[in-house]
Amino acid sequence: MHKSSDDLLASLRGQVLRRFDGLPAAQREVKTAIPWLSLIRLSAPTPAGRGMLTPSACLLVQGGKQMLIGQEVLAYGPANYVLTAVDLPVSGQVTHASARQPYLGIRIDFTPREVADFMLEMQLQPPAVAEAPPAAYVERADEALLAVFERLLQLLERPRDVPVLARLLKQELIYHFLMAPGGGSLAHAVSGGAREKAVGEAINWIRDHYDQPLRIESLAKTVRLSPSVLHRRFKAVTVMSPLQYQKQVRLLEARKLLMAGGVEAATVAYRVGYESPSQFSREYRRLFGATPLQDAEQLRGQYLEP
Repeated sequence: MHKSSDDLLASLRGQVLRRFDGLPAAQREVKTAIPWLSLIRLSAPTPAGRGMLTPSACLLVQGGKQMLIGQEVLAYGPANYVLTAVDLPVSGQVTHASARQPYLGIRIDFTPREVADFMLEMQLQPPAVAEAPPAAYVERADEALLAVFERLLQLLERPRDVPVLARLLKQELIYHFLMAPGGGSLAHAVSGGAREKAVGEAINWIRDHYDQPLRIESLAKTVRLSPSVLHRRFKAVTVMSPLQYQKQVRLLEARKLLMAGGVEAATVAYRVGYESPSQFSREYRRLFGATPLQDAEQLRGQYLEP
């Protein structure tokens, strides 16, 4: 029997909520028997949180959310998903959630490589997009995609079938992500050509060496692009320059260290690559709105939705 989007969302809400039955009200995430599938529940709006969005798609099935990507504020609700094909620092917050109607989300993790391999194997031609579109965007799920999510959650009830069918359902999800109106952005990010691969290498280099000085000329040489092309393409994909990207990665890593406790702000500053603790404090406050120690004290034990 054909199900409408409303019917599918109701089914997904019920299945997500069942996975939280018997768990503490404060528990916000459930890992499932499928390693790349996790479920999220929040019973109240969250403060604006900054974090690193890794390659994934997160479908919202109840509640509301707002995300800042570059200078663009994206507000969205049920049946929308946010997708990113690269590691991307973003700011986001849950805007609509309550104990009676919590925010509910379904997260699918993937790697750019598995998307690119699937495209090649199936010889897919996703919708055309403008040159070098951003690698993160919000898309509305149609009934066909919602139905795949429903079958994926139903699969959790049949553990014997998970090893075989989960992989097939993931390929079906990736197919729908690619063939959606914005799917060209995903396709371009994972297999757009030599320059896009070079940007991916640059992102990985910065993530792995964020605590080291960043020289654009040296990085450009490493990824085999001219400095001007690297700067332009990097900004098109991540909506920020390489230096801005490095700064956000450094500050996010610093925030993790501070929230764990037992370390002074100056020590953290040096550990993430700053030569001046005072500069670190200024930039930290500019990004997070509080000094490092004030921010860590306020946020310890809180869940910030990136």
